[in-house]
Amino acid sequence: MKKSIKLGLVGYGTVGQGVAKILRKNKSYIEHKIGASVEIAGVCDLRKPRLDSGYCCADYKQLIADPEIDIIVELIGGYEPARSLILEALNAGKNVITANKAVLAKYWDEIFKTASKNQRLVYFEASVGGGIPVVQALNEGLAANQIQKISGILNGTTNYILTEMTKQKIDFKSALAKAQKAGFAEANPTFDIEGIDTAHKLAILCSLAWSRWVKLDDISISGISKVTAEDINFAKDEFGYVMKLLGSAKLSKQGLEVSVEPCLISGSHPFANVEQEYNAVLIRGDAVGDVMFYGKGAGQLPAASAVVSDIIDLAKQVAVDTAGKLPYVKYGFSKRIKIVPQEQSYGCFYLRFSAIDKPGVLSTVSGILSRCGVSIASVYQKEPLSGSRRGASIVMLTHRIKYGGLLRALRQIDALPVIKSKTVKFRIKD
Repeated sequence: MKKSIKLGLVGYGTVGQGVAKILRKNKSYIEHKIGASVEIAGVCDLRKPRLDSGYCCADYKQLIADPEIDIIVELIGGYEPARSLILEALNAGKNVITANKAVLAKYWDEIFKTASKNQRLVYFEASVGGGIPVVQALNEGLAANQIQKISGILNGTTNYILTEMTKQKIDFKSALAKAQKAGFAEANPTFDIEGIDTAHKLAILCSLAWSRWVKLDDISISGISKVTAEDINFAKDEFGYVMKLLGSAKLSKQGLEVSVEPCLISGSHPFANVEQEYNAVLIRGDAVGDVMFYGKGAGQLPAASAVVSDIIDLAKQVAVDTAGKLPYVKYGFSKRIKIVPQEQSYGCFYLRFSAIDKPGVLSTVSGILSRCGVSIASVYQKEPLSGSRRGASIVMLTHRIKYGGLLRALRQIDALPVIKSKTVKFRIKD
């Protein structure tokens, strides 16, 4: 049995320093769990930080070439050089831990084929949900279940922004600035606010849940940059709905429906009180029913906690030379799950039309919706504000309808001369 497990950390920023902090603070506890010592043998970081132990280098290839290092921990993020680093490490016989959702989502097939070929392991608990152990749950705790549905608030930045817009009744730009000031949003927040980060994480969860590679291109993605305080406030005040950016996947006989979009949920929904930077994931299994995971989705120690959890699990296998004998992730490399086009999906919707305030507008809009198979559950008309040039707002809630029919109707409605701006639509989730 190996008595000492050596780590090579690539990236020593916020999360990397958090990993070192936890390993140092809980040293005896961690070593007792593994049955062997764990040591950071080397760190690759251009800033060349001062380390408690091990050496520092500017080229990750030095860590990969080091015969003493058992596990490479990739914490640099992004697509490249992370992809090359992971593949080179696996081909060199190293096991890998990564917190990088972007590289996993985009290169999932290539990474796990390479791991399988070399009988090495790739662990990635920190890639989804920060400190929430949802990856392990899908791999192990829920392994007896056929997963029917996954839904989640998977991005702390957007959840913080929507929480502030709801509670403080401020617009998107003000809420984003507040998130940036609080350290919850990057200077360039595009991946977060446009739903791409959530899609990366959802792709990983789907690939695990259904043992098939779900690509980013399979996911219909909409972000929150066009969400207005007007819709948030009206939906909450009139209907008791709360706005959340949700990553959702549902398996049916037709295939997998998978999307990222801002949705309205009822105040009694389990996600309604998930606020600020917190994340939550709801998984439905055929045997267990609904299981919910909740916790901080970002931050130094939550993310580092997940990385160290992977270090412990992987180090146990390295210590007794079983790492890679059985793959950590099993799925059909050559098989793809059928993706249901979003136009063929069904759901209930919130619609807001901005129209010239004149007789006959409502009947014209309703007629088009009816001809396209869109059934209306209720209608609310908001009078224009005094001096406003925006016209009247007509808000409709639909029954369960086919999304493709709604899109056909909205193309016709938005082309009407009485409609002043593009119709706002949000899916209502149960």
